[in-house]
Amino acid sequence: MSALQTPSNYLLLSHGNWEAVEALVECSIHQRNKYKGIHGPKPLADHYLTHAQKIGLTVRSISQRTFKLFETSKTRKNNIFLNYKLKEVSDIDWPRARVWAQSFAMEAVPPMNLSAIVQMAKQMRSANNLLMLMDPQNYPCAMAGFGRSTDRYRVINMVYVPRERRGEGIGKELITRMTTYAQKLGYEECLLFSEWEGRRNLYDSTGCKTLGKFVEYDLI
Repeated sequence: MSALQTPSNYLLLSHGNWEAVEALVECSIHQRNKYKGIHGPKPLADHYLTHAQKIGLTVRSISQRTFKLFETSKTRKNNIFLNYKLKEVSDIDWPRARVWAQSFAMEAVPPMNLSAIVQMAKQMRSANNLLMLMDPQNYPCAMAGFGRSTDRYRVINMVYVPRERRGEGIGKELITRMTTYAQKLGYEECLLFSEWEGRRNLYDSTGCKTLGKFVEYDLI
């Protein structure tokens, strides 16, 4: 298996077996790593916590979130959006981006913490990773950002289309443009996480491949 310590000090787990997870726990003890949380496939994350407690570590989860994990797929260009373009959020764009980040948080089920999501948007913007899709009149019609990354993947966060532009295929085009942008930077594909449990998940409708369920535990 493989694992990555993210910039926010979360342990991001990949697929693997029990023995590899246990070896990772013991390696973490040896290196005196203390993570803020664990993110990965639920069976692996659960086993990490169980084994850590079994060998005497005082670590426990104080909250958890469950996600579906999607991988973007190859899509054909849609001629309807040929004159649309993707651009980094500028100083002029930021007030709108901030409002959209707040709307993204409030529309989530359950709603997310407004200040935390706005802070995330600020961090992505400062790293030039917060982008808007502009229509032919150079008017913003959607937003998304890049968060965590691995050698192969970039994670797309905060996909948001305002209500008045939904149903036009803009969400699918945004994901396609973000994936193409990431590939130009040397990544193979993009990953997306969704907490939405309803039938009409945007990422299902855009042809993304479901990889499974992931969990994120906050630790103390």
